[in-house]
Amino acid sequence: MLDSLPELTENFLRPLLQGGALVTFLLAGAWYPRVREQKLINPDLVKNLLNGLVLFGFSVIAIGLISEHIHWGLLDLKDQPWVLQFLVAFLCLDFARYWLHFMGHRVPFFWYFHCVHHSAEVLDASTGLRMHVVDFIQLAIIPILLFNVIFEQMSFGVFEAAMGVGIVFDCFQHSNVYWDVKKPFQKAWHRVLNNPHFHSWHHTRDGHLCDGNYSNTLIIWDRLFKTEVTQEQAPELMGLDGDQRLKNTVIGWQLLQAAPASAQAEADST
Repeated sequence: MLDSLPELTENFLRPLLQGGALVTFLLAGAWYPRVREQKLINPDLVKNLLNGLVLFGFSVIAIGLISEHIHWGLLDLKDQPWVLQFLVAFLCLDFARYWLHFMGHRVPFFWYFHCVHHSAEVLDASTGLRMHVVDFIQLAIIPILLFNVIFEQMSFGVFEAAMGVGIVFDCFQHSNVYWDVKKPFQKAWHRVLNNPHFHSWHHTRDGHLCDGNYSNTLIIWDRLFKTEVTQEQAPELMGLDGDQRLKNTVIGWQLLQAAPASAQAEADST
């Protein structure tokens, strides 16, 4: 039974954590909203959840099989203190995600798929589930490389804890929670950690003018590499310009189908 705990953790606790974070920050966004007229249950929420279920199924079947057969382990940390293992795992994961996100915006091939995520015009805790399967595979490769290739098997719970922090922050940063960076606590948080105000500037429709804020959890990466674009007030419009808009369906996202001309013209007029 104890030997099966890591597998049980990966297959059940991570989805439970994501579900708990999703519900928590959806409710928090409804209670203390950034966009007051935004409804808790909206069409994009349903589509995001459906897309997330499809990607989860793909993860269990395809990525699970791949990671099961790759166990190289070039560096051995399992005899080190648990906290040290966690810090190394978390920092490596967060740093790698920053650079993958940077590539998703600055390299045209990667943007071709990452634009699905940025097609969202309504941000809530489910928006992180809105992505193309190719984008999802890129994200999945990072923990496989880190924890199946580079590092020897770590102590129980280290990998899941490091992944769990990212899962919670993904729901939080996309949420509709109002985050006033002028208040003492929020201001202190904003110096180091991601939040809905910081990330809203990553999703601004004017991203072609101020493209940045790529960090997942620690926003020090954007500060260090000069890619922060946060402004004092949250942006009014999210999503993509008219000529980049996608058909707002799960199939439309995965097939990268352009939005109807009428929808593109409407986006241009707003």
